[in-house]
This record gives sequence, C-alpha cells and structure tokens, in this order.
Amino acid sequence: MTEFQLMTHLDSLDLKLRRIIAAYDASKERVIELERETQELRQNIELKEKEVSELQKKVNEQSKNFKKSDKFIKIVSSNLKTTGDTAVLKEKLDEYILEIENCISQLSN
Repeated sequence: MTEFQLMTHLDSLDLKLRRIIAAYDASKERVIELERETQELRQNIELKEKEVSELQKKVNEQSKNFKKSDKFIKIVSSNLKTTGDTAVLKEKLDEYILEIENCISQLSN
C-alpha cells in the first residue's frame, strides 16, 4: 500500500470515527432528554394519583352523607305520621336544614 493510499484510508477512518462520535453525542443528549421527560411524567403520575385518592375520599364521604340523608328522610317521614302540629314539624325541618348546611360548608372547606 502506498503512502497516499494509506493517508486516504486513514482520512476515511477519521471521518467515520467523527460521524460515530457525533451520533453518540446526539444519542447521549436524547437519552438525557428522555430521562428528564420520564421524571416529569412520573411526577405527573404521582400528582394524578394523589388527586384520584382525594377524589375517592370525597366520594366516600359523600356516599356516607347520602346514607345519612336517607336516614333523615325516614326520620321526617316518621315525624309526619306522629306530629299533628305543622309548626313543630316546620321547626324540626328548619333545624335539619341548618344542620345539613353546616355539614355542606364543612365539606366545602
């Protein structure tokens, strides 16, 4: 092999090596970018899981309150049968409504 051919071959290898290094650097940057994106997505998932958990707690609380409201309806129905005086019944209903409003305001906070 002549010196010229050797230099040409060496230049060709040098060019290929530079391309490989550039591709490696680009891949390395892409990996860093993807790792950053993965971390952001994990944090987003954690936030969403917390939101789901909080919403599930609210649903459970509202479900309990709904069951209590069913009991409230039964109490009012039994009072309707036993109470002849509408003023007393109205007063009891007003008390129940105030209690419900207090419960709702506490749940809102």
